[in-house]
Amino acid sequence: MICARLPRDYDPELLRRDLDSLRALPQAPQPGPYHDGDWTGLELYAQLPDRLHHFGPTPALDHAPYLARILAELDCPKLLVRLLTLPPGSDIGEHNDAGSNFQFGSLRLHVPIVTHPDVIMVIDGERVFWQPGELWWGDFSRRHWLRNDSDVTRVHMVIDVQINDFVLGLFPPELVAEKRQTGISTHRPLVAEAERTDTTLAPFACDFTLPATLMPLFGHGTSLQELARDGVAQCHPENGRLVVTLDGARAFAMERVGERSFSIIGQPPGIEVEFSSADDPEKAEVIVRGVPEDLYAAQLGFQQGPIIPEQRFPLKLNR
Repeated sequence: MICARLPRDYDPELLRRDLDSLRALPQAPQPGPYHDGDWTGLELYAQLPDRLHHFGPTPALDHAPYLARILAELDCPKLLVRLLTLPPGSDIGEHNDAGSNFQFGSLRLHVPIVTHPDVIMVIDGERVFWQPGELWWGDFSRRHWLRNDSDVTRVHMVIDVQINDFVLGLFPPELVAEKRQTGISTHRPLVAEAERTDTTLAPFACDFTLPATLMPLFGHGTSLQELARDGVAQCHPENGRLVVTLDGARAFAMERVGERSFSIIGQPPGIEVEFSSADDPEKAEVIVRGVPEDLYAAQLGFQQGPIIPEQRFPLKLNR
């Protein structure tokens, strides 16, 4: 199944009203080498540049009360949420978003606001057309492309969510059952507060080398040349989290979700760090589910090789 209409419907007129309120705000060209810059977006949920905090509403959402209500009623952790705009005559070349899948624990939902029958969207060779006010999931881990042959500017609200029970409840049971056969990564709640104080986290403080293979997941804002080499990492407790610096710069933070397991703030649940037991305190593993081996190509939208259900990357710790 390449897409599924989910059981939510929204008022197209109220969607357009909020869109009109947002038109004066500046939009940014979207990343990726598969378009010429006409494809732009406005972030409604984003992560602060320090990448130490969860995604949250941006000031733009203050101008869009109906969109804010829609997002609040989706009872799941959100990642990036954008209004994506494609003007007439523009196209988005064929690519895939490898990390948007059930195994990785992140799905991409669409709420069309302005569209037209002459907007052509193709997923895995099949054309799809979604009406304003509908809520859709598309399997964008497959190859897809878009061309606007109409005379209107196409606008969708695109919502990246972490999978939890609420999200799974939106999908047809037969689709969920099918995906469980290959694995679903779901959002894990934090352990009790007493187990994530700076004192209780102190034993996890360490230095380690982050393999170059993983740098595309963690080295955001870093040049391609720097991403191609191992990162020197230091990990220390701070305000109930583990903050990690890479090559001297604060890069990301981790939260405790199990006795020895940590999720990465701002990342899907398909990525975890698991520390070894007290009997072997100098080892840990980064566990990554549902991504291909070549993370560099995947980040550019050109997946090389198959999705791998689970990969484990050992870390040698210095305490």
